[in-house]
Amino acid sequence: MIDYINQTYREAQGYCFSDDPLQPPKFIYVAPLLSEVDRISEACPDLYFRDPQPVQGRKLYHLGTLVEQGANICTTHALFRSITKEICQKIREQNYTLIIDEALECVSIFDELTASDKNLLFRDNLIYVEEGTNRVRWNHKDNENYSGKFNHIRDLCDNGNLVHYRDTVMLWEFPTEFIQSFAEVFVLTYLFEGSPMSAYLRAEGLEYEVRTIKEGGLAPWDGSHEKVRKDELKKLIHIYEGPLNRCGESGVRSNPFSATWLKNRSPEFLRGIKATTEYFFRSVARTVSMDNAWTTYSEAKRHLAGERYTRGFIPCNAKATNDYRHKKSLAYLCNVFYNPYIKGYFADRCIEVDEDAFALSEMIQWIWRSQIRDDKPITVFIPSERMRSLLIAWLNDSEDSQCGETHLAA
Repeated sequence: MIDYINQTYREAQGYCFSDDPLQPPKFIYVAPLLSEVDRISEACPDLYFRDPQPVQGRKLYHLGTLVEQGANICTTHALFRSITKEICQKIREQNYTLIIDEALECVSIFDELTASDKNLLFRDNLIYVEEGTNRVRWNHKDNENYSGKFNHIRDLCDNGNLVHYRDTVMLWEFPTEFIQSFAEVFVLTYLFEGSPMSAYLRAEGLEYEVRTIKEGGLAPWDGSHEKVRKDELKKLIHIYEGPLNRCGESGVRSNPFSATWLKNRSPEFLRGIKATTEYFFRSVARTVSMDNAWTTYSEAKRHLAGERYTRGFIPCNAKATNDYRHKKSLAYLCNVFYNPYIKGYFADRCIEVDEDAFALSEMIQWIWRSQIRDDKPITVFIPSERMRSLLIAWLNDSEDSQCGETHLAA
């Protein structure tokens, strides 16, 4: 894992693309967005990166062909998550190095089946749960020649992607043997210890090292190298502190601005939050609509959208995009937590997750979409007391914020 402050982003990539004769010459670079795929290809013309195209209607087919050819490949997280055992075998044979830009989502809720379809699959003995692993497997013994609506489910079962959790929820998981098929793996990320990918690797017993770039080389991460940069950022990031934050004060049994909390608020209460946010942009930030950005959970978006900022919505999980680097004033109407099912899944495997580190990394990543990435000042409204405190502690470089390694993504 290479941890980096944004200015050293390209330098971090340089270490991955080293000319060291001992390092394998073939790379698969995995970026969050298609636009980033194009950017990497243009930035490294000597490596002749190939981007899988929809050959025979499927990009995955072309990916397999490129791997067979031993080409350097640049693709997206979404396509990489769909690789198969057959492609991984080819990767192993070609001795590829994997570079992942931003932590990969290795475990997620699988919501591609309705409850009735899932019941049908179990009832008709098309699928079963493998004892000991809880993997969902296709019943080939009784359905060897099946072809129909559930072909995709059959393929996921054969790939080892599906897990049945506590007999209620289906999870999608990236098989660890797919990662192990690479000669070497680099992850360019931040606050990795708080990420679901970290929990996934620990649950699977895979070891990793966290490094940073220090004095012209890779060194163990200890956080000491970030203080100077954080001191610079403190002068540029103006966090609103005032009465508008009252709507986000923590209660005894509540988590203001979490997805569940927002879902349970009355329409009248949500109108109050909208009015507060409008006041922030109009009377505190005093910026025009095109300079304003905001975020919240998708379920609450239509209730909280207001004057002067509605069109500036940026999804709270936005990463790696430069489309909003002109934004000056921000409203972060979220309080981030792990999905409870995924947290429970790791807990059942004796893996403790760091929710504060996860929340902080998600918030910093979102804030970094703005003009702060160009070292220009921003004003931020964060009504959630918890989220605001996490950011302040991080900027102050306090021990409370040292949940793991940190960088600002480029």
